Amino acid sequence: MRAGIHHALRVAGWNALLLLVGLILIAGAGEVWLRLTTPFATSILPSRFVPGVGIIRTPGAEMRYTNNLDYWVVSRANSLGFLERELPSPERARESCHVTLIGDSFTEAREVPISDKLQVRLEALAARELPDMDVTTSAFGISHTGQVSQVRFYDAFVRALHPKLVVLVFVRNDFGNNERELHSGPPRTASASTAPAPITLLRNSYFVQRLDSWIDHGQGGGGAMSRTASGVRKDTHRREAATGIALDRFKERTDRDGAALAILATHARRFAGNWFTRLHALADARGIPLIDQYEHIARRGGRVEDAQFPHDYHWSPTGHQWAAEALLEFLKRNRSICGRRPP
Repeated sequence: MRAGIHHALRVAGWNALLLLVGLILIAGAGEVWLRLTTPFATSILPSRFVPGVGIIRTPGAEMRYTNNLDYWVVSRANSLGFLERELPSPERARESCHVTLIGDSFTEAREVPISDKLQVRLEALAARELPDMDVTTSAFGISHTGQVSQVRFYDAFVRALHPKLVVLVFVRNDFGNNERELHSGPPRTASASTAPAPITLLRNSYFVQRLDSWIDHGQGGGGAMSRTASGVRKDTHRREAATGIALDRFKERTDRDGAALAILATHARRFAGNWFTRLHALADARGIPLIDQYEHIARRGGRVEDAQFPHDYHWSPTGHQWAAEALLEFLKRNRSICGRRPP
């Protein structure tokens, strides 16, 4: 009896050992294969804090960004600290019909090369279809910011370019960002953490990074389902009030400087809640035109899902192209914008 139990335990032990060795071999083979076929597995976004502006990217630094499923993008920050081309001189911008985009992660667009971004696509489309308007573009986007913080981009960088049109790229999380930033301000520094060597080794593993992405793919950050209805209404009121304040600040500045102001609402209104209706009301109350990317996609017969990546809700190259087309249509309908002259 004891011999039988001992034999069974020994067999189970050997099976467990063989299983462990097999898993290690599979993981090792996967690590080697991924290192041979994957450009990189870890995102690197060097950043700095600038008083009066907030967190921007380190000027001139190389950025690497990936979700380990859809994109592996290497780009370089310009001399001002944004993932964008070097800007035209103030003189060149002033004499052209300069369009400036301001926003968060959709405008920063870490997921695509600079050549695929909305502002670059818009400039190319306008050169072909509106050559007499001499459209130039620039973009100022930093992820995790709302319009409350983005006003600083206008004051520090945009005003000197004498834009004819300023476009606020708006997504639903801007409501929450604006409420947070109005009452507490944006974070001053990017947090840095240290970890024991084994944890660091796992973080640097291509296999672990890919496995983590597969497990987590497509998961959005939804709100807590346990909130009461009154709590949701209270949050909504605060967020709308904060966003209204931010829009007022932008409107005051663009009116003062002789620029037109518009809002581009992203395709995401197709997927989430009534934020577009709330934004529409805020824009109408201030006389700010609202450009609806989702409506443009529907009108051209496109699939709204194609505007984003399979595992990431940010714009794909197609989404950037459709956003550029929507803005081009707006310029065609409002050609007088390019006739504006700053005071």
